[in-house]
Amino acid sequence: MKVMMKNIVYRSVGVLLSMAMLCGCAAQGNIGDTASDAGTLASSTSVSATEVNISLLSEDVTEESVNKVKDAWQRLSEIVPLTDTEFAIGPATKQVKKDGLVSFTEKEISDDNFGEIFTDKCTDLSYWKTVGLSEYAFGYTPFNTEEEVKEYLDKREDKTLPLFALYYFEEFSEETEMQMSRDCAYYLTKYTLEKYSFNDFWANDCRSEWLADLGFNADFRFDEIDEVVEAATAVKNGTTVYVTCAGNIWEIRDVEWLKTADEVYNVLYETEEGIRKLCKRIASESDIYDEESFRKNVTVIPTDKGKLSYVKDGIITLLNPFHFLHEYIHCTLSYSYDEQWLIEGLAEYYSVEYKNDYTNNHDGWAGIKQNWFDEGIMDDESRAEVEQAGAMEYEEKTRDYYLTLREKNKEKNNQKSCQLYACGLGYLTFFEPENREMLAAYNGNIRVGYKNEVGMEVADILGNELDYNAAMTVTADLIAKYGVDSIISSSGSFEEDFGQTSDEYIQNYLDNKKYMHFLDE
Repeated sequence: MKVMMKNIVYRSVGVLLSMAMLCGCAAQGNIGDTASDAGTLASSTSVSATEVNISLLSEDVTEESVNKVKDAWQRLSEIVPLTDTEFAIGPATKQVKKDGLVSFTEKEISDDNFGEIFTDKCTDLSYWKTVGLSEYAFGYTPFNTEEEVKEYLDKREDKTLPLFALYYFEEFSEETEMQMSRDCAYYLTKYTLEKYSFNDFWANDCRSEWLADLGFNADFRFDEIDEVVEAATAVKNGTTVYVTCAGNIWEIRDVEWLKTADEVYNVLYETEEGIRKLCKRIASESDIYDEESFRKNVTVIPTDKGKLSYVKDGIITLLNPFHFLHEYIHCTLSYSYDEQWLIEGLAEYYSVEYKNDYTNNHDGWAGIKQNWFDEGIMDDESRAEVEQAGAMEYEEKTRDYYLTLREKNKEKNNQKSCQLYACGLGYLTFFEPENREMLAAYNGNIRVGYKNEVGMEVADILGNELDYNAAMTVTADLIAKYGVDSIISSSGSFEEDFGQTSDEYIQNYLDNKKYMHFLDE
C-alpha cells in the first residue's frame, strides 16, 4: 500500500521556565549525560528556539490531532530533550518505520490518557516513571496529599513501594490503591526532577532520599530484582494481561492466587530470584554454560485449574508458584526421553533451594508435615490411611532420615529439602521388588505419574519406577560423580554417556546402598 505523507514543521519559541531549568534541560544532550549545576541553570533567563516535525500519513488527519501532538511535545520538551524526535499521525502509522520517528494513530491521540501515551513513546522509562513524568508534565493534580501517601505507605504490609505496573490496573488494585500508586509516582517524580535533572531521573532512583525527606523510618526494600520487576511492562488484551518481566511473558487471566498486584509482584520477585540463583549455580558447576547463556526466556500461564503444572512446547502452565523452578528447569535441562527419571531428577535436584525459600517465605512447612516430621504427631485419620496402605514402617524410616538430616544442618531453614531427601532415601531403602507395588500405590512413581496425570507411557526401565524424590537422590550422586556437563553434552544414550545402562547403574546403586552417605556426619 502506498502511503501519502504530508510533512509539517511547527516552529515554536518558548521561554525555558524555572522548573525546566531546575531539571537541567538547558544543558542536556543525549540521555545519560550529566547536567550542569542546577543552581546556575535556575538563574538563567535564556530563550530557546525549537521546532517539531510532524508527518501526516493521511489526508483525514484532523487539525485537532495535530494540535494535541504539538501541545504534548511543547509540554514534555520542557523537561525531556526531544530535539531529534519526529512525529507521525495517521491510520497507516504502523507501516512507517524510521529511526527517531514516534507514531500515533488518531485513536491514541483522542484517548483521555494521551499524555501518558505520548510520554511512554518518547522516553525509555519504567512504567511508574512514565506515569510520574506524564503527570508532572501535563499538570496532574494529586488526589492525596504527600502526607496521606506517607501514611498509606507506612501501613503497607509489603515493604516495597506500589510502583509496579499492575498497581495501576483496576483488575488488580482497588480504586483508592490505584490513586495512591499514581500519587506516589507523582511525588517521587516531582521530588527528583525539582532537585536533579531529567538525566538523573532517567538513570537513577531517588526513593531512599525521598522517603528519608518524608521522615520515614521503615525499611522499604529495593534491590536489583525489585528494579527488574518494577520495569516489567503490562498490556491488557481482552481478558488476559500480558506481563513481560526479565524476558519472561506471564499470561495472567482470572486466577485465584493472582488476584492483587501485590500477589503478582511477589511471584515475579520470587521466580526471578530463583532463576538467578539457578543460573549462578549452573555456571559454577558447568564449563559449558555461564549465567547468561543458561538463562532462557519462557512463557508462563498461571492457572488454578487441573491437577499439575507442566511444560509443553516451551510454555509453562503453572498451578502453583512452588512448582515454578522445577518446570523452568525442564525448559533448560533435559535428557533422553526414555530416561524420564533423570529428567525429573534434574528438575527436582536443581529446584530444592527454591522450594526451601518458597516454603519458608510462605509458612508452607506448618501443618501436617511439621506435625509428623518435626513432632512425630500423626492424626488418627492419616494414621489409618497409612496403616491400611501398609506404609507405616516406610513413614517411620523416612522420619528418622529427616531428623538425621536436620541434625546435620539444624542451623538452616531447610526443613523442606531435608524432607524431600528423606523421602527419597526412604523410597530407595524400601525399593525391593516385594515393596514396589505398595510404594507405587501409596507414594506413586514416575511411571504412574505420567500415565495417570499426563496420559503418557514411559519406557519400561528401572529408573522410571522411582518416585520424584528418589530420582532426585540418584541424580544428585550421578552429577557428583560425572558432573552436570556429562548430562548437558549427552549423546542421547545413557549407556554411551556413562558406560552402562541406567538399569545397571541404578541396580548397583541400590545393591551397595550408595545413597546412605547422605546420612553420614
